Amino acid sequence: GSSATTRPEGPMGAGEKPCTGQASAVFVIGLVAGTGCVIFSKTLFELKSEGLNGELLPFKPQVFQSWLMFFGMLFALPMYLGTEWLRARKARHDPALKAAMDAEPPVTVKTLLMLGLPAVFDLLSVLLMVAGLMHISASIWMLLRGGGIVFVALMKQFALGDRLTPAMWWGVGFIALAVTMVGLSPMLAEAPAPSEGDAAPAADSSGPLAGIALTIAGTFCQSLQYVYEEKVMAGDVQAPPWLLIGMEGFFGTLLCTLVVYPIAQIAPGPDHGVVESLPNTLLQIEHSQAIQQMALGFCVLVFILNSFSVLVTFMLSSVWHAILDNFRPITIWMCNLYIFHATDGAHGESWNSGSYLQLLGLGVMLYGTAVYNGSVKLPWSPDGENLLGSELFGGAASRMASPALARSPLLTGARLSPLGGAMATSPYAQAGRPALPLADPLLPAGR
Repeated sequence: GSSATTRPEGPMGAGEKPCTGQASAVFVIGLVAGTGCVIFSKTLFELKSEGLNGELLPFKPQVFQSWLMFFGMLFALPMYLGTEWLRARKARHDPALKAAMDAEPPVTVKTLLMLGLPAVFDLLSVLLMVAGLMHISASIWMLLRGGGIVFVALMKQFALGDRLTPAMWWGVGFIALAVTMVGLSPMLAEAPAPSEGDAAPAADSSGPLAGIALTIAGTFCQSLQYVYEEKVMAGDVQAPPWLLIGMEGFFGTLLCTLVVYPIAQIAPGPDHGVVESLPNTLLQIEHSQAIQQMALGFCVLVFILNSFSVLVTFMLSSVWHAILDNFRPITIWMCNLYIFHATDGAHGESWNSGSYLQLLGLGVMLYGTAVYNGSVKLPWSPDGENLLGSELFGGAASRMASPALARSPLLTGARLSPLGGAMATSPYAQAGRPALPLADPLLPAGR
């Protein structure tokens, strides 16, 4: 197509796509869904309901939230089946589309089973990050997740052999510094005063530290998943994005139900003697309409977020993709500050002495991400260094922009037909070079 002859433009090396009304709507919905998903998840942990002992207990079922997230991803399978049906129907009267569909690699049982392997990494990362969210604020949690760029960049350099430019290393350093600052900010925050009728909380300075450690461990597991996909699978698995997300949800739901929940029922923990008591969780859900509404809303938002993350990857340029990723921590924090004042402190986040360090960390992370992406030139860098899309690194820098690092290589390297017609590629899929399944796994087959 025409994209094959279009030279990369813009600071991030991706050919700029026009900001149409449809693309703008996708951007806004993706931002709202991404913000709402984290806020709903955190708010669920702040609700209380009557449990097995007849008392009002905090609702903190970390396995249930993980199960709910994967269950929400399951609904991508109907999206996949629907788009394939539309394409097949349109291909009856479109010989070119029919020929293109016939040339696409078939989806086999082996393909579906291979998609279950990354789900193991994803399940572990989700369990760790959901557990981390129980102990820290949503805005800090979201910023810490941004530190996953550091892990993936290091693995791409030393495990996959993708060289980082000197300016990229500076960006990684700034992001690591930002994660450190954000991680230290809860230590400066004042302990919240107990609400009337509640006992004073026991001194637990390890709470925020545990949340930070769990979240960082979760981002590390997620980076392992992405590197595994790129190194082992991306050359062999060519599945449409809707199918990728839906099968991840299928295997995640299956593993949560048949493996994680049985273990959580017998492993020692704080929920009636176990990690999570399923009877207690179900009883709390039954007794609280607010929990039911928030759980349903969370499940719907997970589906919307994953669906629009696919559309964002394919419809927006990498510049707008980076803006969307960097905006989420800001919108989550702003919404939580508003919710705190609107609910008289019942939910959301307050502004405290640690917020100043968190705000500074946010600024450093945005700057570090911009330096890494090549959007901002370091004052001491030579002219032309780290302009993504330059031929110095064979154009590979555009594939290593932070949004590409923050998403599964199987997704960014796939092809999509959002409206049941011609297939489109992500701006992070490398174009214009021969297919090298292992050495260059982000390149879709057949290009």
